[in-house]
Amino acid sequence: MSLVVWTDKLSVGVKSFDDQHTVLFEVINDLHAAMMKGQARAVIGPLLHSLVAYTRDHFAAEEEMMEAAKYPALPTHRINHRDLTQQVEEFVRRYDRGDITLGVELSSFLSDWLANHILNTDQKYGPWLNELGVR
Repeated sequence: MSLVVWTDKLSVGVKSFDDQHTVLFEVINDLHAAMMKGQARAVIGPLLHSLVAYTRDHFAAEEEMMEAAKYPALPTHRINHRDLTQQVEEFVRRYDRGDITLGVELSSFLSDWLANHILNTDQKYGPWLNELGVR
């Protein structure tokens, strides 16, 4: 059973970013599935490291497109991205120190973060980019 489910309600109206968001949903669901099978410890490390890299790439792509489009809320969006990246990096540090209690907390954080970030932040840039012909 999936922890998070992609729906059209989450679409930002830019296909490339919607596709990237669905990959993030898959990563969260992979973690959740591993936890449900008692395999979280074996997958958390590799998943976290790939999540940090993927998130950085995704945020960079969003910010690059917003910068090219002169999106007025880009400075705030960058701060939000930086804060979220730092939170995920802290989970990586905890994992690397041997913290075995972070599975449920990480899963909850990621599912809440992703849905809230898309709904409350990312969906604001969609209309701006769409107005410029970005779909």
